[in-house]
Amino acid sequence: MENAVKTYSRKERNYYLIGLTGQNIIYNVVGVGLALYYTEALYVPPAIVAVLMLVARVWDACNDFIMGLIVDRTRSRWGKCRPYLMVAPALVFLATVGAFSSTVNYNQNPTLTVIFIYVTYILWGMIYTVGDIPLWGITALMTESEKDRTKLLSLARVAGAVGSAIPILVYVTVVGLFKNTGNTFIFPTTGAYGYFMATLVFAVIGCAMFQLVGPNVTEKIPPTYKESNVLKQFALLGKNKPYIQIMLSGILSSTKMMIASCSNYLILWYYANGNEAGTMFYFAVIGGGFFVGNLVAMYFTPALLNVFTKKNLYNWSHLLSVIPYAVLFLLFLFKLDTILIVTILIFLVGVLQGFPIVLQVSMIADTVDYLEWKTGEKADGLCFAGLTFLAKLQAAVAYYGALMVLSFVGYNAEAMQQYVAAGGIAREGFPEVMIALFAIVTVLPAIGSVLGVIPTWRYSLSKGKHAQILAELNRRRREREPAQAASGKSLKEMGAQ
Repeated sequence: MENAVKTYSRKERNYYLIGLTGQNIIYNVVGVGLALYYTEALYVPPAIVAVLMLVARVWDACNDFIMGLIVDRTRSRWGKCRPYLMVAPALVFLATVGAFSSTVNYNQNPTLTVIFIYVTYILWGMIYTVGDIPLWGITALMTESEKDRTKLLSLARVAGAVGSAIPILVYVTVVGLFKNTGNTFIFPTTGAYGYFMATLVFAVIGCAMFQLVGPNVTEKIPPTYKESNVLKQFALLGKNKPYIQIMLSGILSSTKMMIASCSNYLILWYYANGNEAGTMFYFAVIGGGFFVGNLVAMYFTPALLNVFTKKNLYNWSHLLSVIPYAVLFLLFLFKLDTILIVTILIFLVGVLQGFPIVLQVSMIADTVDYLEWKTGEKADGLCFAGLTFLAKLQAAVAYYGALMVLSFVGYNAEAMQQYVAAGGIAREGFPEVMIALFAIVTVLPAIGSVLGVIPTWRYSLSKGKHAQILAELNRRRREREPAQAASGKSLKEMGAQ
């Protein structure tokens, strides 16, 4: 029994998945709602919001590596990741609600509004990172089994998709319901009140779920014994060729995230004619098609990996997604974009994008093993910081690109609201905006999907090589355990020798 592989229990797995679901609820409330809140409720011009999204998210993405270093250098009786998971959810709750609490809008006080959105959004990103890096990093510490880790990561992506789908499907509708009460409270408009109240509801639910991880999940793999300075730890990434390939792929494919992060504008104005309370059907049908496709792909990924390599499934799912994207844009141009056909094509996009979502996490986890095998250091926090770095950088590119396109075509939320209030139909009165919205969620993601396969077409970590690496790492750990038990020394003391 001494050589039994250490792994998580069913209870730990379930608590982790519940917490991850809650964390994704919070993330997607901000992802879906914050840009809309800025442009539709505070009337901040899209170009200003675009620059904010780029600056804040790029800084936040870089900040992920700082947090990854902090996690990797953490030694406590709870482990490397758990201490942060104990306190982060409450802080994330406060920062999330605070980001939607402006008491003035851009028309009333442009300077104060811009200061508010910069300070609260950057602060939110930094606080969110404190929980996000450990939440993903702990997956590399919960089990020694590659099979169990792959299962956990697949389920984690499903849980993340479920958490993402909840605000995507109903958040804007809930905003509309609160907005339609006619209340303003301390906020400048009924719309601002609606966004604040909807965020409060989702933040309570999401953070309560997120809080379950820290007290209920344990780390099975001890930290490696070596301690190096910060520059040396960053230098480790340069020795991790497969990791660099995945990172470059994610960066080049950033625009494919536009369909998930920017379709809220398309649904609000093209389908729901600016009525937030009327968006639920369209989010459920169109957005639901995308996320059901994601879930289908995530569920079948482990089985498909028995037939295809991670490399091939990752690359070809990117390339094949170009087909439904192209068909969607052509249908719009020829006015054949019925809800049924659009939903089917969005489902196919969701399936083809779902495979890389799971594989990206699994492949980064593999590179953690590769780096430990090559250097003796298990830099899981630093490597998984790359995962959140990619998510935030991709979101930065997606939002910046989308909002700059909207700014270029003269998007003005207040003017469109007034046009609709007078009985107009936005899709007829603002055709150039509608073309831009469809291009944002089809043409640009298709380009990103093609670019994303360039770095990974010759991916350097094969399935057979990784299996050999994992076996060697487990052998090394077994050899260290008796020596540690006999000496009674701590991990840090052993590393100093």
